[in-house]
Amino acid sequence: MIQEEKIIREHDSGRRPFKVPEGYFEGFTERMMNRLADEGLLSEPVEHQTRVVKLPLWRRTLRYAAAVAAVAVCVGGAWLYGVRNPAGDGAQLAAQTETPAFDYSEEDINAILDYELVDNQHIEYYLTEAY
Repeated sequence: MIQEEKIIREHDSGRRPFKVPEGYFEGFTERMMNRLADEGLLSEPVEHQTRVVKLPLWRRTLRYAAAVAAVAVCVGGAWLYGVRNPAGDGAQLAAQTETPAFDYSEEDINAILDYELVDNQHIEYYLTEAY
C-alpha cells in the first residue's frame, strides 16, 4: 500500500488539476434557485395545512370489531390450548407419559456403539454439561 501511495505522489507532484473560479460559491444558492425556476423545475411552495379527516361511523365500528375479534381469537386459542393440554407443567406431562422400555443386552449396546463409532470420550461428552 505504501508503494502505491509513493507512486501516486510522484505522478501528482502536489499540484491540483482542478481549480474553482474566484467567487464561484458567492451567491451560488440564488443562481441555482433562479436557474431551477427558469427551467420550470421549481414549483411554488405550497402552504401546508393540517386537515382533520373524520372516519365514518361504520369504519370506526369496523375497526373496533376487528380488534375485538382478534382478541377473541387469541383468548379462545389460549383456552382451547389449556383444554387440550391440561398438564400445563412439563414435569407433570413427563410423568403422565410412559417411557418405552428397551430390552437390550450389554452386547447389543456395545455392537450399536461400535457401529456408530462412539467411544468413551463421546459418551463422556454427551453425559456432561458441555453438550
